Amino acid sequence: MIDEERFIFDLDGYIVIKDVLSDDEVSEMNAITDDQQKAKEAGEEVGSPSSWGGVFQSLIDQPKILPYLTEWLGPKVRLDHDYAIFMSQGESRGRLHGGDNGFEGDHWYKYRDGVIRTGLTVVTFFASPAGSGDGGFTCIPGTHKTNFLGSIPDDVRTFERDAHYVVQPVAEPGDALIFTEALVHGTAPWTANHQRRTYLYKFSPGHSAWSGNYYDLDAYDGLTEQQTRMLAPPSIGKRPDTVEEAAQA
Repeated sequence: MIDEERFIFDLDGYIVIKDVLSDDEVSEMNAITDDQQKAKEAGEEVGSPSSWGGVFQSLIDQPKILPYLTEWLGPKVRLDHDYAIFMSQGESRGRLHGGDNGFEGDHWYKYRDGVIRTGLTVVTFFASPAGSGDGGFTCIPGTHKTNFLGSIPDDVRTFERDAHYVVQPVAEPGDALIFTEALVHGTAPWTANHQRRTYLYKFSPGHSAWSGNYYDLDAYDGLTEQQTRMLAPPSIGKRPDTVEEAAQA
């Protein structure tokens, strides 16, 4: 990680990391997704993406993303929950939400003595492009530190009125977008003629949880010790670091 990336994340509350996944990994994601969508249409329970095997299991502790997580959520970071968002042209989903409103216990962002710390934080992996104006992930940069969260008009939150301060970041297949849930964000209507394919892996500091459901390790094959630590329920006392010192060296 470079200083400019810290500056961008602290300034905007999100950052796009380019080329996290290779073309082969993106192709594998799309092939597995095709199969999972067919299974779901047939009435099968498909589970969360992290349990789909292959590249999706590797995203639990994706090596290019892990340094950002351990720096911004602390050394005991854990995967809280994960899911996928697929959208077709003309589909709408959600509104602008989030932000540190004082009631969401895991929606927070702090900085002190050169250290960034954030609560629930999302890594969105892209298997299809999100071009300018396509819709999908949208946010209001900087609102992870705003003092006027309640001043955002409802017609802006529901995408009924465009506002210059609402941004839809551009991303290519293989990119990853990291954002803190303390940032006001949402899902704008999808306008592109291809399917939106995004996979949201949501991480928490080791002591906290957003989801009330913890991971069932029996749903996974071949988990590494590090992935097992990443999927562990929240705790404080004697909790090991997610990444061992030897791996960080």
